[in-house]
Amino acid sequence: MRKRIAVIIGEADCEYAMELVPYLYEEAAKHDLDVVVFANYGTYDKNLTLYSDGEESVFNIPDISTYEGVIVEESRLNIPGMAERLYHHLLEYADGVPIVYLKSVKEKCYGVLASDRQAIRMMTEHFITKHGFTRICHMAGRSDLEDAHEREKGYREAMEAAGLRVGEHMVFWGDYWYNLAGEALDTFLKEDGEYPEAVVCANDYMAIAMLRELKKRGKRVPEDVCVSGYDNIDDSKLVDPPLTTVEVPKKEMAYMAVNTVVRRRAGEDVPRIQMAESGFRIHLRDSCGCAIFDGQQNLARKISYLQYHVYGMDMGVCLQSGLQVALDMDEIYSVADGYFSYNCASEGYLCLCDDAIRGKKREIDKMDVYTDTMLLQRIFYLNPDRNYESPEQSFERRLLLPEKYFDAERPLLSFVYPIHLLNRAFGYLVLRYEEGSWPNKYTQAYAHSIGNAIDDYNIRNEYMDVDVIRQIYLMDELTKLNNRRGFEQNLQTTLDRARRRKMKMTLVSIDLDRLKYINDNYGHAEGDYAIVRIAEVIRACLEEEESAARYGGDEFAAILLSDKPGRGSSFAEKFIQRMKDADAHSARKYPIHASIGFCEVDDLNGDLQKIMRRADERMYADKRQYKEQQK
Repeated sequence: MRKRIAVIIGEADCEYAMELVPYLYEEAAKHDLDVVVFANYGTYDKNLTLYSDGEESVFNIPDISTYEGVIVEESRLNIPGMAERLYHHLLEYADGVPIVYLKSVKEKCYGVLASDRQAIRMMTEHFITKHGFTRICHMAGRSDLEDAHEREKGYREAMEAAGLRVGEHMVFWGDYWYNLAGEALDTFLKEDGEYPEAVVCANDYMAIAMLRELKKRGKRVPEDVCVSGYDNIDDSKLVDPPLTTVEVPKKEMAYMAVNTVVRRRAGEDVPRIQMAESGFRIHLRDSCGCAIFDGQQNLARKISYLQYHVYGMDMGVCLQSGLQVALDMDEIYSVADGYFSYNCASEGYLCLCDDAIRGKKREIDKMDVYTDTMLLQRIFYLNPDRNYESPEQSFERRLLLPEKYFDAERPLLSFVYPIHLLNRAFGYLVLRYEEGSWPNKYTQAYAHSIGNAIDDYNIRNEYMDVDVIRQIYLMDELTKLNNRRGFEQNLQTTLDRARRRKMKMTLVSIDLDRLKYINDNYGHAEGDYAIVRIAEVIRACLEEEESAARYGGDEFAAILLSDKPGRGSSFAEKFIQRMKDADAHSARKYPIHASIGFCEVDDLNGDLQKIMRRADERMYADKRQYKEQQK
């Protein structure tokens, strides 16, 4: 296997990570190294500790001793205490494996820093010299991070150099996220009861939150208060007004971090602390009044951002609904297949602990979360021409995946996310992306929903008879065909099968004629008899992998699958003939007849509801013709 570097970063789908990680991978690839990114989704809600434990467990997946080095960016590890716990975990390996922190200084580890102090000083000096401001406040970062203190020092140095006082309430320690802008402003107001002329924020997320909070309070930016950020994330260009910010030398820092690992592995001496000095740039925009950002260009950026980052988020609810009716693991995998494409990943590998689906409730112990032996249960593909795979292959967790899945001509970039429910770990998901694609917000819902589904399966398997549940939930009691829920579940499964095998799918609509007449004149028991006979005929006309359902009182539907066209016609002919035979041999005083219509699905990515409506229309045309014949 090719040697690899581990990257640990929170919120891999954020704009900062989207810029940093490609630089890390670009430099690692020059040295023929794979990059594996261990990412999670955190929370600032201190009440969600069990969920936080599950997300934090991703750091226990790798056997650090098997990696060439580890690169850590801890500013987005936003679960309280997570960064400190990770550091102590990594210290166990620091004597043998280079541990490189970006923007932080840690004992026994290597650090690659940007001159944060210099950058924030430059930004503060801009407000002093260009705008003539004297009341400038600072919204600092997390007080537990070294880079936040460096930035705060840069602000103080600029103020002191200009002879300006920094009062007790002019610095507020924040969280590097959107949560505390209101508290920050309240703190600043305690200084002299006046809003500051400018707020220098330690990153863009807090600056964006500050813009929103000021607007909510009726303050105009930049007319009443100017705001600046730090990092130059994509969102800084998309907010209103666009944010003045500082771009940090991410590329230089990434290259230095990777080369620190490479040089240490080669036995070279490397300074414990390195400083990226060049590449800083102040982007002057509307939030300080120094530049007018093009409105149309800004709108285009917003649309592009929404299309990519919000792509698939609305499918999270559909995914959860589909998994709720998946009663066994095959059905769970099938639903996960159908919704995989919204991750935008080219392929995905679902790896489960060897006891994950045996009902064993193994809660998370921080240092013993995952079994040493894992099972590769499912491989998902974005390309519909590639069939999903179920290897059920056992392998050692230290490998992350069986070796052959790392056999590639060029170095690979992989993202790893934990699969869990609260503090119960089941395994992990490995995702890979083609160039130009990246993790999006949907991935959190995807991984979390699979964890929920596995836990639900374990509970059902332990306490209930799954066959009984299936019959109650998915089956029509009278006909033993699927009910509407079962039909919709089979529709998704068959659609995915048709796409991957390049087969033809046909939807059929069937309606029992004159059911009300039968019920009114012969009783509901006879109506039930007629419904059951229709169901028997439908079932006799189905082929393997096809399904049917009682869709409503007298309404039926079928899903047909074939490797050649014409399956709808052959089904209809067989159904009509069998209905005639059934009616001829019936001792009932009333005819048993059903109208039928079908429509082949030409576009497997199209609107199936329209196809079903077309089948209904043809069925109703058949029904009208039958009524005319009865006159």
